[in-house]
Amino acid sequence: MPAYKARWLLQALESVGRQTHRPLEIVVCDDSAAGYVQTAVDAFAARVDFPVRYSRNPGRLWEVRSTARAISLAEGEYIKFLHDDDVLHEDCIATLLESFERVPDLALATARRQLIDEAGMPLPDELPTAFPANHDVLVDGRDLIDFFGDHTLNFLGEPSVALCRRAPLLEMGEQLAVLNGTHMSWLADVTMYVKLLHQGPVAITARPLVDFRISRFQFSQRGRDQPGIAESWHQAFREALRDLGWYRGGNSREVSIAPLDGHQPAEKVDLIEALDQALLISKARWPLRDWQARRQLNQAHRLPLQTALRQLPDSCVEIVIRAGGHPASALRRTLGSLPLQARIAEVIGICIQGAANVPEHLNGLHRRLAADTTLDDALRTSPADWVLFVDAGVEFHASGLRRLLAELAHNGGPICAMYADEWHVDAQRNLAPSLRPDINLSLLLENPTLLAGHWLFHRPTALAIGGMDDDAGTAAELDLILRLIQHGGLEGIAHIPEPLLSCAPPHADHPAHQRAITAYLHARGYPDATVTLRGEGLYRIAHGHSGRPLVSIILVVPQDAAIASIERCVISLLEKTTYPHYEILLIDNGAKPDASNWMRKVEPLAAGRIRAFAFDPPLPHAAACNVATGQAAGEFLLFLRADVAILQSHWLDALMNHALRSEVGIVGGKTIAADGTITHAGLVPGLLASGGRAFAGMAMDASGYMNRLQVAQDYSAVADSCLLISSELFTALEGFDHAAFADHGADVDLCLRARQRGYLTVWTPDALLLHSAQLGPLPEPAESVLLDRWLPILAHDPAYNPSLRLDVAGGFRLGESEFSWKPLPWRPVPRVLAQPADPWGSGQYRVIQPLEALKSGGHVEDVLYATLLDPVEQARIDPDVVILQRRVSEDDLHSIQRMGRYSSALKIYELDDYLPNLPAKSAHREHMPRDVLRSLRKALGLVDRFVVSTPAMAEAFAGLHPDIRIAANRLPVNWWKQLPLVRRDGGPRPRVGWAGGLGHTGDLEMIADVVSELAQEVDWVFFGMCPDRLRPYIAEFHPGVDIALYPRALAGLQLDLAVAPLEDNRFNACKSNLRLLEYGACAIPVVCSDVGPYQDPALPVTRVRNRHREWVGAIREHLTDTAARHKAGDALKTVVHRDWMLEGAGLDEWRAAWLP
Repeated sequence: MPAYKARWLLQALESVGRQTHRPLEIVVCDDSAAGYVQTAVDAFAARVDFPVRYSRNPGRLWEVRSTARAISLAEGEYIKFLHDDDVLHEDCIATLLESFERVPDLALATARRQLIDEAGMPLPDELPTAFPANHDVLVDGRDLIDFFGDHTLNFLGEPSVALCRRAPLLEMGEQLAVLNGTHMSWLADVTMYVKLLHQGPVAITARPLVDFRISRFQFSQRGRDQPGIAESWHQAFREALRDLGWYRGGNSREVSIAPLDGHQPAEKVDLIEALDQALLISKARWPLRDWQARRQLNQAHRLPLQTALRQLPDSCVEIVIRAGGHPASALRRTLGSLPLQARIAEVIGICIQGAANVPEHLNGLHRRLAADTTLDDALRTSPADWVLFVDAGVEFHASGLRRLLAELAHNGGPICAMYADEWHVDAQRNLAPSLRPDINLSLLLENPTLLAGHWLFHRPTALAIGGMDDDAGTAAELDLILRLIQHGGLEGIAHIPEPLLSCAPPHADHPAHQRAITAYLHARGYPDATVTLRGEGLYRIAHGHSGRPLVSIILVVPQDAAIASIERCVISLLEKTTYPHYEILLIDNGAKPDASNWMRKVEPLAAGRIRAFAFDPPLPHAAACNVATGQAAGEFLLFLRADVAILQSHWLDALMNHALRSEVGIVGGKTIAADGTITHAGLVPGLLASGGRAFAGMAMDASGYMNRLQVAQDYSAVADSCLLISSELFTALEGFDHAAFADHGADVDLCLRARQRGYLTVWTPDALLLHSAQLGPLPEPAESVLLDRWLPILAHDPAYNPSLRLDVAGGFRLGESEFSWKPLPWRPVPRVLAQPADPWGSGQYRVIQPLEALKSGGHVEDVLYATLLDPVEQARIDPDVVILQRRVSEDDLHSIQRMGRYSSALKIYELDDYLPNLPAKSAHREHMPRDVLRSLRKALGLVDRFVVSTPAMAEAFAGLHPDIRIAANRLPVNWWKQLPLVRRDGGPRPRVGWAGGLGHTGDLEMIADVVSELAQEVDWVFFGMCPDRLRPYIAEFHPGVDIALYPRALAGLQLDLAVAPLEDNRFNACKSNLRLLEYGACAIPVVCSDVGPYQDPALPVTRVRNRHREWVGAIREHLTDTAARHKAGDALKTVVHRDWMLEGAGLDEWRAAWLP
């Protein structure tokens, strides 16, 4: 480790401590001037089980010579490089060493690397980090030298991903980066690699083994900032290869690549084309990979999780890896994804079945079973309480494993099995999320591959019902699940809505599935049930009911019904329905005269099938349906909208196939519009904006998310366009609640009340009908009652998944990762939903950065979203606190009002500016309501607390809210405490500047004469905004930058002096001292207006009245005394760092302002 930065050094060291390989040593050569590297290394060395050798370099050696010195001090046979800002994955060294064991003449082993940012969050691939294969590979070394001779593209990776033998490096000595006598700046790593590749091939592991950090503090940042800076060295490198005779010419793009496990011979691959293609694929996958990668523990979760894990017995869970028939690389991939350190490794046991060779570092950490060991034997001999079966090649996700173990520690109920979500990865490494619903019996039976894989079984319970039936073959897991349901029902099955693993898309063994499902149906009392194939892994179940009870079909014809629609409905019913026992109740509910006449005439023509009734006066739809049931003779009631048309003869048979199941209460069918798009495929009532209609708008032959449009399944509700229910249950439920839901919403309410009594609502695609339906929300009165009664179910719909969005029509789209990320099944700290008004200045300082600091300190869980959420979306997040910043529009006020009705969260209104008195020249005036004070009064009347930035603001709003609190603006530590030093007095004239955004036109125009008078004495530098009036006098103008880049950009202006003018008005009197703090963090001395926010005597700045002479005099005085100016800047920086950072007491102030 050639170390010189301390910022991430401890993370790098800790990643070595977690390595599964032993023996090892660390050699750190310290190239820094201070003692912080040694302090960190000494502290680390005191707590690890291997030698840590620290050596301070005799002088600044820089990276390459420092690395060479560390190699000379090392004692190991192999060298693993690690830079002080990168992180090794747990099995990095062990995996790279295995490559040398497999290939005796190997010269170099590297791996794919995951780019991360300064906060450790993943970044998308760039061309050099894209991986040109789907498996571990062996690449011919001489071919790669030819490639590098024309294309100096380092796809092998930086030194932190590399491992090689020490001997050839010792021969290079300090010449690691020297090629043919020339030191190759910017290409030190590739230079070292080609000298190794001259001796043999390179093995590259396909999965990331290193997190490679991209940061502003690296020397390589110069290369990113100045493209082309290294081109002369690239040319020198290419010439050196030719001069040495190492470059052979020919088509250098083609290199020999073979699978590392040797299962296929080498073939020539166009590496440039392969990398380009790999990058395209990686970019397409990136949103999904990023979604998963964001599921990281924060500080608030670590200690509670460790406490929970200590409550579990050792080897509580055993993962049985079926390795037989899979390449060794698949087993390594699975083992590499499992945590093999710390408490999780003690709780999880590993059982490997059928593997000839197991990595050496796993000796003693697993049990082994022969290839012919049955699953039942594996289950019976396991020492664990819980057992999970997977095939080699599966890759586990740490977030899913942690959540699973936390559930085991937290769940005190009688759970017999658990399952989680998954990612499916095809042969081209394309990702697809498999986000499962809660246990869904109908879906399990007709699409078992969706739900029946990778379950965690409670071993004692499984053994009590006979264990695994090995005769079930590949459907043994499905068979056990169905027997668990048969013996214990659905209540003992838990769904963990978190991806546990990635695996290949499941392949169905149709005969085995059909046997298992048929056996279950027979055991349930359906001896004549049949299971036929719908498609790949999809089945149609006919339960073989012996009875065919009478069905009363109720058609309520409303006032606006067209006679053509009514005729089509009735005639299609009579002509196409093959189910023999039904009657039609035709209800004239205020229909038009021609429709009424037709209904009266059709009754005697239908051979007793139709009975017609008229309601006078007409009733609301739900009430009309209820009254009509009093005339029904059938055991079952089928409510059809009068504009429905029948398309298939077996539609009613398909509905009755499920309605006669004892556990089913309500059944609905599939409806399509005339253009062939879906109008009903079950209801997810939480999809408020689209009326709950799942898959609405998709083509009628679409397969749907995870093939859900092709099979029967349980939903929370179905629509009354086609709703079948037994007369007995309808009576027990007292029918539709027509008082609360006159014309809309009664169907959802009825289904949820049936669910409350333990009945399933089933949707089947086998009953296809024609029906147009408008997508849109329910009328607000109906929606409000539905939310009052059923909000928890709407927010946590068992037929849906919390990782799927609720704000898109039809649903079933992946939502933002942060919305659904709940690492623990309990809540150790308050959850804060922050809704900033903007993502830049005020939104950052007043919401985003305080929230991030509180999260980093372990005080809160956070969810950040700009748009106010509807009640269901917010209930899903279930925040303890909601931060509402600067919400004054009528739509926002309406949303806040609804929030008060449906959420018990502490609602905090946040404001940074005195909006009732915006300056006349402010660019923000046009975006404010005309009577902004009225809007503020209304908003404050709807919230529990009001947080402002200054005492002056609190005083100005006194009386508008009983609980006003002050949280001062402070600077985020990670932005403002690590800035580069300001280069002072660097130009021929002093650099005097101002920085800021829109809204300061009046402030700057106030000093326009000052700017013009001093234009010949100083270089005026403006950053972010400059009024036209001042433009002729400034030397430099820098446009605004992203807020995250702003601190370094401000420091980079190299100002000798900054000005901070403020007009003396009530708006400015309520502002904060933020601008002074920003200048101070950069050690820039300040001349400012002597007005309210800048009058704190603790900040050492020069204050002047807003008079021309005082401004000019103060600026000139600073410029004439260089030493005093430097001292003033340093003094201001000291105070800002000590008293005004978002940490310590400053963070406690925010915590007190925001939390209950």
